[in-house]
Amino acid sequence: MAVGTALRRVDPFREFMGLQDRVNQLFRDAFSSWGWGEEGLATGAWSPAVDIYESPESLEISFELPGMDKKDIQVNLENNVLTVSGERKLEHEDRRDGYHRIERSYGSFTRSFTLPNHIDLNKVSAEYQNGLLRLMLPKRPEAQPKQIEVKVK
Repeated sequence: MAVGTALRRVDPFREFMGLQDRVNQLFRDAFSSWGWGEEGLATGAWSPAVDIYESPESLEISFELPGMDKKDIQVNLENNVLTVSGERKLEHEDRRDGYHRIERSYGSFTRSFTLPNHIDLNKVSAEYQNGLLRLMLPKRPEAQPKQIEVKVK
């Protein structure tokens, strides 16, 4: 046995999200080298940043949606798939002597996540404040970890 060897817990959900982030970055890099930039293909599509946090009791997903109105955001849950979509509209353009600049991404977006079976779909909630959409997805009680007492005889 090697000295200093540590055990590492593997979280397949986290590993998958890391893979998805790397693939998304690969496409962003490829399209920016073609001159299309962060705003994506000619449609102006974009994808908001997402953080996913798991505790023993729940899963929380947070979306960065600065500058959006609540009415422009839709959250749907169907067949264990959570879909968040919306549209960030262009507020104004900065024009001076033929100069045109748009630095923020805008347009429609859709993000979908297949949820684990242990989420209580009837208790999912969402709140939107200061450009941050937070989705709380509680786990079913039977899926939460339990401490089992060991009895001495």
